Amino acid sequence: MLADVAALERASASLRDPQTREAAEAFLIEFRRSDDALATSRAALSEVSVSSDCQFHAVCALRESALRRWGTLEAGTRREVWEYAVRWTLERPDAAQYVRNQMSGTAATLVKRACVDASDEEKMAVISSVEAAVRGAAQSGGGADAARVGLEVFAAVVGEFAPGTASELGTTWERHERCRASAERHFLRPFFDYGCERARACVADGSVSDGRDRGTCAAALRLMNAVLSWDFNRDVSYGFRGRAFPSTDSAANAFVKLTPGIEWREVLLSPGSLDWLFDLHAGAESAVLSGGGNEAKRVAAASRKTLSALCTLSGCVFPPKENDDSLRTGHFVRCARAIAKYLLPATKSVSAAIEGHGEDALIDGCRSLSALATVHTANDFATLSLGPDLNDRTALALLGELTLECLNQEALSVHCEGTVVDDCLKMLLETWASLVNDFFVKSGAFVSRDPAMATPPAVLEGAANVSHAYVAAGLKAAREGAHEEDDGHEEEGKAGAAALDARLELAAQVFRAYPPSTLPMLQQALVEKRSALPGVMASGADPSELLEELWWLTRLVAHVLADDGDGETPIPPDSLAEAAAAAPAGVPDCVSELAKALIDFGCLALDPSARGALSPRLLETVIWALARWADTYLISEDSGGNLHAAIYAAAGGVRRGTDIANKLGESGGGMFSERNGGVQALDLLVQIGTKALSEWQGETSLHRTVGFTLFPVLTRRKMLLKHLTTSHSWTTLREACAGAHRERGVVSFSPEVHRGLSECLARVAGSIVDPAECEAYVTHLITPPSEVIAAVSVDSVALHSPEGEARTGAALEALRGIVRATNGKSQKAIFNFFAAAIDHLLNLQKLAKDLPRVMKLLLRLTEEFVEFNSPYLNAQQVDWICRYCLRVIETYASSGRGNVKSSAGSLMSQEAVKEAYKEVRALLRMLTHLSSGNLHDAIVESVSPEEAARLTEQIDIAHVVFTGLNTVIPLINDELLQFPKLCRQYFELLSYMLEAYPKKVAKLPANVFSTLMTTLEFGLKHSNETVSKESMTALSALATFQRQSVKTGTDGLGHHMAPNAEGLSILAHLMRLLFQRLVYEEAVFDLVDEAADALLPIILHERQAFETLASSFLAAVADEPQSVTLVQNAFVALTSANNLTEGVDRINKRRFRRNLADFLVVARGVLRRR
Repeated sequence: MLADVAALERASASLRDPQTREAAEAFLIEFRRSDDALATSRAALSEVSVSSDCQFHAVCALRESALRRWGTLEAGTRREVWEYAVRWTLERPDAAQYVRNQMSGTAATLVKRACVDASDEEKMAVISSVEAAVRGAAQSGGGADAARVGLEVFAAVVGEFAPGTASELGTTWERHERCRASAERHFLRPFFDYGCERARACVADGSVSDGRDRGTCAAALRLMNAVLSWDFNRDVSYGFRGRAFPSTDSAANAFVKLTPGIEWREVLLSPGSLDWLFDLHAGAESAVLSGGGNEAKRVAAASRKTLSALCTLSGCVFPPKENDDSLRTGHFVRCARAIAKYLLPATKSVSAAIEGHGEDALIDGCRSLSALATVHTANDFATLSLGPDLNDRTALALLGELTLECLNQEALSVHCEGTVVDDCLKMLLETWASLVNDFFVKSGAFVSRDPAMATPPAVLEGAANVSHAYVAAGLKAAREGAHEEDDGHEEEGKAGAAALDARLELAAQVFRAYPPSTLPMLQQALVEKRSALPGVMASGADPSELLEELWWLTRLVAHVLADDGDGETPIPPDSLAEAAAAAPAGVPDCVSELAKALIDFGCLALDPSARGALSPRLLETVIWALARWADTYLISEDSGGNLHAAIYAAAGGVRRGTDIANKLGESGGGMFSERNGGVQALDLLVQIGTKALSEWQGETSLHRTVGFTLFPVLTRRKMLLKHLTTSHSWTTLREACAGAHRERGVVSFSPEVHRGLSECLARVAGSIVDPAECEAYVTHLITPPSEVIAAVSVDSVALHSPEGEARTGAALEALRGIVRATNGKSQKAIFNFFAAAIDHLLNLQKLAKDLPRVMKLLLRLTEEFVEFNSPYLNAQQVDWICRYCLRVIETYASSGRGNVKSSAGSLMSQEAVKEAYKEVRALLRMLTHLSSGNLHDAIVESVSPEEAARLTEQIDIAHVVFTGLNTVIPLINDELLQFPKLCRQYFELLSYMLEAYPKKVAKLPANVFSTLMTTLEFGLKHSNETVSKESMTALSALATFQRQSVKTGTDGLGHHMAPNAEGLSILAHLMRLLFQRLVYEEAVFDLVDEAADALLPIILHERQAFETLASSFLAAVADEPQSVTLVQNAFVALTSANNLTEGVDRINKRRFRRNLADFLVVARGVLRRR
């Protein structure tokens, strides 16, 4: 044993030497896996002379060995191990900090492992033993060091029992959850009380101020923080208390509301219960400002974290407001006072943060304010005094001072992006947003805003002041950024723009709080800057600063006027709708006036003498802003306010919703409705978009914004489409797009823009009433690109020229756009084109075998044609599509594309692999669309039932898909499977086909079936969880089919079940492979349900193979009788526990899932250590 300890010491020392590090690492890994690791580790830890590094590695080995061997250890040995870890931690407070931290974590993990399989009484006995050891160490003369270490152990135990920070123990999540629930019920409160007790004792005897507590107070606060970080909302046995999900990804909302329940009211809210904490916090912050040492900083940081947690306190821990609101308001005032005491004056705290010695304090304070705003009301912020010693300031005054100071310190400057003032400004704006949206109750339910619940005037005035300051600071930052080589957004691309939009979206909520003040201010700023632009350009002065100001201001205006409406029906923000409805008859409202200013700015693009003043980047933002506005306001489907009224009615606020609807109805539905300027505005937007395409040549980003942002908005709603069908400007755009295909020369804009424009143009067909006119409209759209395809499909030289390839790409993209816009009215014309152009398309596919871009677009066109036509097909068209898809696949396979391999360091071949991935994935998607139920439904619904049965047999969709798979699978090599999307696409399709068509699978030729099973085996072993689950689902379907076939006396898989060289059928082979993975590989418990569903029918069908497999596992531990017994009992329980029967019904599957989970806990614990 001493020799082993010496070897461990040498290896630990050798890690520091680069020349011996590799050998040392190998030794340590092997040592942790050895059977003697547990005993050797304890021997090393008992030696006083060993180094701290050796102790650290001994602790790591102790933890790993104990967890690995847990299933084979006797009950007494298990208890001895975790007791030893706890005892060593408490008895060695002089150990190095990193060793002590590792050992306290190990002790917590082993305590948790001891509780995993225990009853509630046994769990409490374990925890009581740990608690007694900690208290005993603190009272037996160990002094402050022993008390500190005991608190660290308690904190580690709390962290280990919390699901979010629990260690992997090789057991099921259900058992982790039981431990969590038991901890919450039985020992969280005693641990918190103990932390309070130790911290109060340190405060009372003054040992914190002079350092005699040896860090005990800070450790006690960290224990309290660990408890306050607990997610009490998970405990469904106590009733759902309202999960508080963060509303954004920002730091300000990176918390979960603390909802511990009524049983915690006394310890957290009773008078005087936590006064000592607030006094401690104030004293610690004062000590830090006075130049206190590290211990003062630790106490200040820990107490701030505790304060931040208390700011999130909410739920039924507070009495109902109608009964007694004093506890809640008193708690609010105490928390807000504590924040104000160390953040006021704001100039001092913000400056300290910028200088680098007060960042944490400022961030914690802003986060705490944001938390208070999510729990408490705007009225609390505006009216509750924080005390005469703070000049009777309110929390709102504190919030205003901090926000304005951050803006004064140039938080919006590009140089400050990502700094402490930038982060704090975001949190402060979120706090404002919570306050101005206070008519949403804190649980998230929507209610009407009656006078009693209206946002206090002080909050609205404060929001308006912040808005004015925000514009001034933003314009200043824009002017300064104009002279930077890069403003940060271009360099970061979409991520940079998204970050800016996230900030502006947050600020917009503050601007909307008081529209009568903020919107006229924005309008004035936009008009002034826009009016100055032509003059600056004419004078020859540098327009950079003005252009940047306009770019930033335009983006802000768009965010203020409208939400992005992503995934929802866009409606005006509530406060803006109310402001528009409140305007007297005949008086323009502030919302419409700001929108007019924005449209007027965009009209500069229509003025030949003024459009030169618009840079492409600025025009792109103007068009983006107009699109965002139009999506909400332009001839809105809610022009009568009915949607607003419905929302308010659903929440009980009928009167307010009706008032808005009536006001808007009196004015013809509001500004920019169908009867009030909306049609004219629509025509202007079409003209602006068309000019952007024609007058700003080569500006791809601008063109994409027109094609994929503006025009999709204008063609999204029926009311807009109705007017576009008769719009002269729309006809001009359509002719321009047709001309772009017929031109000889370079295409005027990038191919993908053709796709976007064609899709928008084709959407309009759905609003043309006359079928003949609709068909003529679609034919007019589809003819120019089809002429290009027809020409290049018979002229290889033209196709391979740069111009020809570009024109072909543009034509294919345009056809994709038209196909994507397929609807019931346009489908006939689109299908007829494909039927007539099939030879051209297949010829082009043959000629383009060395043109990857053209090939990729061709395959995507075919895939999308199948996808978007499938809802409208009849039986004959389904038959045609199946035959066409087979020809496309065969042509692709014969071209030799897809059979590629990359060479190390060869960029050319790596690009070929990427191209092959895109092409093969398009083929798989095409097969997926074929296999969908739409094509089968088309056959059934288009003919009589008798004819449908005959046609279903004749048009064998499954045969087409399997034939296609047999052709495509050889192209899917290991390198293509490295692409996650392709891999998932294939296995999702395979899973569906095996589940939906098991009889067809059984009739496949042997070579096709073998290919499918080879890929299924690959999927069962795949590291991607989705791929593995899909493969197991496929295996489950196949095995269930075989099991049921045997029961009914049918053939099932027939000759495909012939044994292999090892005497195993395909199902028995896959069963063995799956058991090997579940027992020996990492991270398998997330796969248990799918694996159980696959294994149950195989075990029932392949009983002999299963018994042979069990014997092989037992043979692996034959030299350990105890292990043999454990594994043998586990196998018996697997097939008999929980009243398992011989069926594969839903109830039996659920039982087997639990059995398999229990089996793996035991089997992995025993077998993985071998």
